[in-house]
Amino acid sequence: MSLNRRMALRMLILFMAAATAIPSQTVRADTAPKPTMQFEFEYEISPAPSIVSGIQEECYQADCSDAHPLMKGGPQHFACTTVDCSSLAYSYSEYHRLKITFSDGKTRQSNVFSKRFFYASYRVTVRENDLLVEEQRGTGMPFPYSLLWYTVEGIILCPALLLPAVLLIVLAVRASEFRKIRGTYIAAWLVSLLALAVSLLVPSILEGLLVTLAVEMVLAAGYALWRKRPLVLLLTVVLMMNLITRSLFSLVFGGYFYLAGDNFVWILAAELVIWIVEACILALALRKEVRFREALLLSLVLNAASFGIGLLLPF
Repeated sequence: MSLNRRMALRMLILFMAAATAIPSQTVRADTAPKPTMQFEFEYEISPAPSIVSGIQEECYQADCSDAHPLMKGGPQHFACTTVDCSSLAYSYSEYHRLKITFSDGKTRQSNVFSKRFFYASYRVTVRENDLLVEEQRGTGMPFPYSLLWYTVEGIILCPALLLPAVLLIVLAVRASEFRKIRGTYIAAWLVSLLALAVSLLVPSILEGLLVTLAVEMVLAAGYALWRKRPLVLLLTVVLMMNLITRSLFSLVFGGYFYLAGDNFVWILAAELVIWIVEACILALALRKEVRFREALLLSLVLNAASFGIGLLLPF
């Protein structure tokens, strides 16, 4: 094995070790942080019945005349135990309503309620014929303060990503010259890891970035070894381009777009843009080894794998 390949594998092993040191519940592969709702039940009736099943309805009209059940897809869901209920979504509508079936045979409907906190908590009072849902103090900043916070996160992050972005452009456009300069790859990795360390200060970026990097870099290493492509160059490009694209994607969608309602279509559209942009970067950096069609396929595999694994995660 050549010196460059040994060095690349050592870098990859070190990165994987760092990624696995982060608690698994803090990272997600499908990028954007997901808002949640937690419902705790109190009873005004005796004996208190248990919960059998339930539906969370999403509405854009204040009277919920356009109510529709929260769609299940990937980690997005609404579920109940016998004593409480919870939901997780890529995004929620502006208004919500519960319909819960209890062991006494009754299906009770709640008042229409809204959501302020990113991780919201509710008290549900079970009455004889209906439910009263009241939001309690949750976690995560409420709107509109969340917009200010994510703006601050962006101010912290963007300068940290500037140098990796410049290096990535140089690497993609002048890859052959870049490879000839001694220590350039080490410098690129050090700069990228420094920017990654800064991202630890931005919770909305940390959620998703490390697992995405781990998945895509393992696949990229396997591809390079299988197709006999330049391993060090490919891993460096994958590291830097994901650091930039995924960080900006998580910041924008985690901080802003979830407030706009159902954003799953927007997420897929953004993933499509990222696929094309990263394919162009790979095609430029590897233009002496691969054609654009192969770069397009590689980018599709990398992005589909990281996004798909995120859909399988239960959080």
